[in-house]
Amino acid sequence: MKFTWPLIFLILFFSCTNSETSKEENVAARIGEKVLLKSDIPDIFNLDLTPDDSIQIAGRYVKNWIKKELLLKKAETNLTREQQAKISRQLEDTRASLLIYQYELEMIRQRMDTVISEDEIQAYYDSHAENFILKKNIVQVLYLKIPLTAPNIEKARNWYKSEDDSDITKLESYCYQFANKYDDFNESWIYFDELLSKLPMPVSNQERYLRYNKNIETSDSAFHYFVNIRDYKLKSSVSPLEFVKDQIRNIIYNERKINFIKELENSLYNDAVTRNEFMIY
Repeated sequence: MKFTWPLIFLILFFSCTNSETSKEENVAARIGEKVLLKSDIPDIFNLDLTPDDSIQIAGRYVKNWIKKELLLKKAETNLTREQQAKISRQLEDTRASLLIYQYELEMIRQRMDTVISEDEIQAYYDSHAENFILKKNIVQVLYLKIPLTAPNIEKARNWYKSEDDSDITKLESYCYQFANKYDDFNESWIYFDELLSKLPMPVSNQERYLRYNKNIETSDSAFHYFVNIRDYKLKSSVSPLEFVKDQIRNIIYNERKINFIKELENSLYNDAVTRNEFMIY
């Protein structure tokens, strides 16, 4: 990006610039054959900067460029040929890897089927259930956080335990008006630890607590907390499908991508064999 250079910056930094040609007029700094053009410097100025600030920022940019080029020149002079050759090979390897990676991404985008059906997810889950053992306890809950000053707390206390749709509707309306937090976590599974972090109470034995408690009621100096535990799964049991569905989808996608790339490589190799594009000695 280009910008208009302040006159004082020209005086301070570019007084030695040869103005015989437009190219020389665009030179900001030079080290041997290396040049930094004014047009190469990013547009680092904005309306909030004073002219003096702009000069200082531009000066630092040029100074940093000079330092980098001096270090590069020193490195090129002092590193052995073997060291420089090694770096060149590393750069070429990196370039090749980036080009291949970008090409593979493009082929995946154009040719690979990325749609993963529910049936595929279910089939994978059924075949690999032993890979989805829970390491922590998980729960499905309804969670309420209501100020102590809210009215009709007893009604909320009854509604949150109910499975009747009309009571749930009343509870939702009540919480919309008075609750600090009303969350069913989209009826998804969450770690029990995550729930406990939202409650002012310790639980020393989670497994025992979940086995013998359907509801949780507690409070602190500002809020009542009501939790209806709709379901739970203990650690060391097989995870519910819903809890690992995204994980399985990613596994299937990655396996499909690996197979696609292998097929792509083999296809290119076989085509090259057919066309006699290479020789092995």
